[in-house]
Amino acid sequence: MTSSSSTPQWYADLASTADRLEPEWIRLRRHLHQHPELSGREYETTRFLAETVDRIGIPPHIVGTVRHATTSDGDAVPGRGLIVDFVSAPEMADRKRFAIRGDIDALPITDGKSVDYRSHHDGVMHACGHDVHASVIVGALQILLQMHRSGKLPHPVAVRGIFQPAEETAEGARYMIALHALQDVDAILALHVDPTRAVGRIGLREGPFTAACDIFEVRFKGRGGHGARPHLCHDPIDAATLWVQSAYRCLSRVVDPHETVVISVGQMEAGHQANVIPERAMLRGSLRSLHPDARSVALEKLHDVGESVSRQTGCEVTLELVMSAPGVINDVDMVRRLRRVASHAIDPAVSESIALPSMGSEDFSFYLEQHPGAMFRLGIAGPQVGHEPLHTPNFDVDERAIAVGAKLMAAMAIDYFTPDDTTEPDTGDFAHGDV
Repeated sequence: MTSSSSTPQWYADLASTADRLEPEWIRLRRHLHQHPELSGREYETTRFLAETVDRIGIPPHIVGTVRHATTSDGDAVPGRGLIVDFVSAPEMADRKRFAIRGDIDALPITDGKSVDYRSHHDGVMHACGHDVHASVIVGALQILLQMHRSGKLPHPVAVRGIFQPAEETAEGARYMIALHALQDVDAILALHVDPTRAVGRIGLREGPFTAACDIFEVRFKGRGGHGARPHLCHDPIDAATLWVQSAYRCLSRVVDPHETVVISVGQMEAGHQANVIPERAMLRGSLRSLHPDARSVALEKLHDVGESVSRQTGCEVTLELVMSAPGVINDVDMVRRLRRVASHAIDPAVSESIALPSMGSEDFSFYLEQHPGAMFRLGIAGPQVGHEPLHTPNFDVDERAIAVGAKLMAAMAIDYFTPDDTTEPDTGDFAHGDV
């Protein structure tokens, strides 16, 4: 951390608190990594995190719990997701919260690492760093609590930790919002691990940060028959392959090349025997876009492709959007605050500019539709570990990144409630403009 004489003393107090607590956060992350749960099934993860924050001294609130209901074994029906409020002084009880969000779900990927903390659940692993995200939020809350108890908080704060399920299916943010996670919130901050960035570094970008994403399903209904007599059939496999080739080819010709659109088909199902033309086929894919107009043009063209394929093959073609998430648009002021706070809390050179938005998606965007906020990239690549890409079997992190993220989250919460007359100015040096 910078030792500049202009840096308030509380940054040094925050850093020393984090250094003392860091081993706990590494143990927490490793436990979560060993016990991953898929989107929609995060019951034990929720329970464990609730017990963890309760043990450190902050009351948790599990959302989605069905009151007065029990399972067949007589147990209470569990909930998924967690809201944790830390309010350091009575006069802050009615203040709007500064929210920090971490997601908690894992992916259907088999852990390929040979480490003692590898996943204990076959075919499920934290391959996207959500175990780190959750640990960072716990760490930030614990820093704030410990600083409060030791009298080192420079002023009162009102902070909400949001532990969100089902990010990977883009359902969790709306689920948490529906269960009042944003009630009394003023602003919100999130992170995502980044294996392309060195541990101790963060990536920042004002404005567009990720793409909008539409997951689509296309169904083809034809007329099945014998593979030796295709002229008596309407072949849905022929229709499906024609749809893919047409969609891939045409979007680049109808969308402005300055307005990036990416289409990918990742799943196709049809047939059950080599010499039988099936009656039905189905494919699923994603459409990613950075501009609303480009998205509208692309979706309209995909419907046109379906009509054309139907005329050519005699099959019924039905396109349905099964999931849509808007792009993450970072608040300019929040990103500039992040850069300034990070220079004190971590290092003057910690912040790195992200030149272009990611074509990946994040349902954190749903929170940003209601409140200003931002997401930053947390570097996780160290000398020996942290370089494997996201969503791969050997993904791992340099665990020093957890303390970096926790310190920045906690420092942002403290800075957010700094009295206006003592907040240092920020001139900003990141370009913001259309992309």
